Amino acid sequence: MADRRWPLLPLSARAAWLQLTDIGDVMPELRQPPIGGAVMQDELCRLLAAHPDELTYALKHLIERQIMEPVANGYRLKVF
Repeated sequence: MADRRWPLLPLSARAAWLQLTDIGDVMPELRQPPIGGAVMQDELCRLLAAHPDELTYALKHLIERQIMEPVANGYRLKVF
């Protein structure tokens, strides 16, 4: 990936980012959530087939690098 944030991320965050960009292609609410309808962490776990603890770790890094952002009760993918 050509983004300058890529090498700064741990592998779990890189994998989540790649998968989330693919999911965002078919799930527009991940990129542009409606008011009060952001994708919640448990839904992201299900979509990524990830353990909640692992996804929490990856989300922390994705939020720090401004790739994802917390929105209302869930998350939005800012960079895709």
